[in-house]
Amino acid sequence: MAKSIDEIAKLAGVSVTSVRLVINGQDKKYRISEKTRARIQSIIDEHGYYINQTARSLKLQKTQTLGLVVPRLTNPFFSQLTEALEIRCRECGYQLITVCSRDEAELEKQVVENLIYRSVDGLFVTSSYRERQSELMENNHGKPVVFLDRDFGTPDIAVVSTNNLDGAKLLGRKMARQLEGRNLTFMGADDWLPTIQDRLEGLKAGLKEEGYSLLDKNVLYAGRISRSHGYQKMAELYKSLGRAPEALVTSALPVLEGCLEYLKKEHGGIPHDMLIGSFDDHAMLGFLPNKVFSVRQNATELALEAYRILEAKILKEELEQQKRVIMPDLITY
Repeated sequence: MAKSIDEIAKLAGVSVTSVRLVINGQDKKYRISEKTRARIQSIIDEHGYYINQTARSLKLQKTQTLGLVVPRLTNPFFSQLTEALEIRCRECGYQLITVCSRDEAELEKQVVENLIYRSVDGLFVTSSYRERQSELMENNHGKPVVFLDRDFGTPDIAVVSTNNLDGAKLLGRKMARQLEGRNLTFMGADDWLPTIQDRLEGLKAGLKEEGYSLLDKNVLYAGRISRSHGYQKMAELYKSLGRAPEALVTSALPVLEGCLEYLKKEHGGIPHDMLIGSFDDHAMLGFLPNKVFSVRQNATELALEAYRILEAKILKEELEQQKRVIMPDLITY
């Protein structure tokens, strides 16, 4: 069983400092005798050693932990972002603690406070509302914070987000060229979010550039970004149309999953000629027989930029800019 540094010092009959110097390879610099070094090293070789992280954290006033708050891990984008961020944090010596807020303001407040009470060194937060961003910056107990994905326009904060507006324009142009007379329906969710607003605005602009106007009556909202809400809204749409939509764009992948589940379960399948567009990407989209376009956010680059900014804030380094907007890719299946 591995021994603590204190235990190794007692077994070797030396000071804790001597053990630390041997472990850190500084025994010669500080004139630890070869006999003493060998005795310490033999105990380490036999038992191994571990560092008391609690004591280390108290001494350094750092826990080497970071907190991450996301709405849901069932959303493929946030699970991809979380994994990319966890890898980067681990590479840099930090443990990432991830919690979900379900896009509920009170729950978000609670989980953020819990992370702060655990003395994380910094926070990554995907806020549910602008007010929550402002509240957190006023009550962050001195913890550095970087906000992810959603830029509500809150002043003087660090935000790393996707260029949803221009990404949606790409999708709009691509969809318009493939419509061939089909009537397009946009199905959104959580319409107060800036990401959703930018996606709709960009889609309309891209369609318009190709001579197509998205009618207001064809802009629908499923409530929340979830599979169940997408299922319910597609049921309503199917009932009103008497069929599946000819072309469909959803504002997020969970909404699309619900729409397709309804068509598959209640009507035997997804019409092969239905044109599909979505924000966020999953390889399973390639298994559909339909023509599918998806706007894929760059989770890895988002994670790297968010970590870079948070690390600079932890080290109290000057930042030329606290906001980074990253262009997504348009994927065709």
